[in-house]
Amino acid sequence: MIKIFKRYTRIFRNIRIPWVLLLLLVAITVIRSHTEVESVSLTASIIDASQSSIKTDELVRYIIFLVLNSVLNIGSTYVGGLFGHKLNLSVRMKLWNKMMRLPTKYYDGDNASRLVTRITTDADSASQYFQIWINIFTALYAAVVAFQKLYKFQAQMATAILGVLPLVAGITVFYSTTAYKASAKTKHTLAATMGYLAEHVRGLRLIKSFRMEGAENRNAEAHFNKQCKADILMSFTGMIELVGMQAIGCISIVISFVMGGHLISTGAITVGKLIGFYTLSGLFTIRAVSICSNLGTFSKNAGNVDKVSEILESEDESVEGMDMDVADDDIVVENVTFAYQDAPVLKDISCVFPKGKITAVVGTNGAGKTTLFKLLERMYQPDSGRILFGSTPINEFSLSSWRKSLAIVAQDKPLISGTVKENILYGIERTVTDDELIHAAKMANAYDFIMETPDGFDTQTGPGGSNFSGGQQQCIAIARAMMRNPDYLLLDEATSNLDAVSERQVTNALRNLMRGRTTVMIAHKYSATVFADQVIVMEDGRIQDAGTPGELLKRNAYYRTFAGENIEEEKNEIKNRKFI
Repeated sequence: MIKIFKRYTRIFRNIRIPWVLLLLLVAITVIRSHTEVESVSLTASIIDASQSSIKTDELVRYIIFLVLNSVLNIGSTYVGGLFGHKLNLSVRMKLWNKMMRLPTKYYDGDNASRLVTRITTDADSASQYFQIWINIFTALYAAVVAFQKLYKFQAQMATAILGVLPLVAGITVFYSTTAYKASAKTKHTLAATMGYLAEHVRGLRLIKSFRMEGAENRNAEAHFNKQCKADILMSFTGMIELVGMQAIGCISIVISFVMGGHLISTGAITVGKLIGFYTLSGLFTIRAVSICSNLGTFSKNAGNVDKVSEILESEDESVEGMDMDVADDDIVVENVTFAYQDAPVLKDISCVFPKGKITAVVGTNGAGKTTLFKLLERMYQPDSGRILFGSTPINEFSLSSWRKSLAIVAQDKPLISGTVKENILYGIERTVTDDELIHAAKMANAYDFIMETPDGFDTQTGPGGSNFSGGQQQCIAIARAMMRNPDYLLLDEATSNLDAVSERQVTNALRNLMRGRTTVMIAHKYSATVFADQVIVMEDGRIQDAGTPGELLKRNAYYRTFAGENIEEEKNEIKNRKFI
């Protein structure tokens, strides 16, 4: 329990907690505890007095306490909800900000859907921490207040009621332990199921195309069965709580009426006080059970807290360093080795990307081209070796200034939801004029098709840029890169998966973008390499050869094959277009 408590408290470090609302909530619940007990006491007095005549002043006080109790109940519900929502917002923002600072390698082990679960349901569970302890405190306080009144009513019966406490303690320990295990399993299976659904809903077209409905039904059934078993175990913990509450309630009834009946016959207690004692004993046991229930909830949420704490305690990517206020220089890769977990991808590679020149990187699938780009972006750190800017290791520059000096045009998902203008200006911190925006769009061959849309630059791109074709998305991404006016440009197969017309459109835009800039491009077609100053050939994580396109055509078999296959493909495309 202490370990769980420490994990909870770490989550709330450096978070603005609405203390005023918290104190107000505690004050309201404390006052409500007294009004509940007083209203029950007045009930006993009114019943005893009714045998002769009802006292008007007591009846009026009773009604006032009932109304006050209702008002306080509404107030505690509203203030508690407001406090919880504000705290939940703070936890979610802290978690999201942390995710923005984590190194890219962190996301290799957890898919997007699971991370969404961390920010939604898991963060919500963590935010319940204060509410749980407020509930425990107020339940304990109310139980003490109720017991004091019980003792005044009848000391013997009040002492007997304490006999339920060992049972409450036993149920609490058993319920808390079971709830923790059940909750951890439920959240784990829920995250796995959500991840499976998110991935396969997006891939329904692929599933249908390959007639995999039967296989995916079986896979889904396996996920749903695991989720069902976890939910059943969770229901079992709820049954433990329910059985415990009923057992404690039965004991309090037996004590109240068996002992009470005997004491009435001896005149030691009145009927009104017996009824009041019974009501108060119910209030006492309800508060005791509430402590048990909230401790169980505390343990149950600990499984979610573990996941949130795991993210918050992860090490941030290093961002410190000097500014890039130096002259342009070569980018030098020196004996770099890198592996994803235990799978080696780059094996002792060395090369130079000359300043002001265009370097094309070609190679088979899995050769390590994209990984090399990720190292240049500092998304990952080399396992050995180093990358230099001139003679300075790139890690000595601040992460922000290094990435600001680069512009990346990738092949996948280049746009986000929002307007065309928001996408082009994404990451631009300065004020941009309309003339600059239009110039960038024209240079990227995007202006004409943007203006053909109903709202021009204010047109919504749709999720992932779905309102535009692949070629149009790339042109908008190129306009964004132009707007940054970078010194260094990384093109990750920016023209792959495009039709011939779109490819020509994007290629022309890229030539405008590359002019006068140090460019490193992953090329999948020979035509993209012919105007490069240098071509690097990669194979199986190593650099096989490097030189000008003309030099490699003479001496490198892979590059000759690469060129020949692409030229043949282009000839076939031309024939097909003529035939059409």
